[in-house]
Amino acid sequence: MQNATTTPGLVRIDLNRSGNGCHRVWLNTTQSVPTAVSKVALANGLLYTYTLDDTSGDWYWTALDFRTGKVVYKVYSGTGLGYNNNYAGISISPSGIEYLGALGGIMSLRDG
Repeated sequence: MQNATTTPGLVRIDLNRSGNGCHRVWLNTTQSVPTAVSKVALANGLLYTYTLDDTSGDWYWTALDFRTGKVVYKVYSGTGLGYNNNYAGISISPSGIEYLGALGGIMSLRDG
């Protein structure tokens, strides 16, 4: 409630081709995803998530490159408790609109 968040970090782990074991593909230590159920769209190679800046309390729609883990875009959503999505999953429509429920209501992000 006072901008507390998780330690930043996302990691992509893939199974080995043999089916035995796994390996780390990438590690991103800059983004904090405290409450989102992130989604991957294999068609465009993006991992869609919802991040929090723990110093400002600002929430962001964030997309990472699924191949590299680098941030592709980060769009400001809002500040404060009303923008906390409380573990809701991101939904993506066939036309690419992102939807996310938060404590303050349902939000959407679309190309302008």
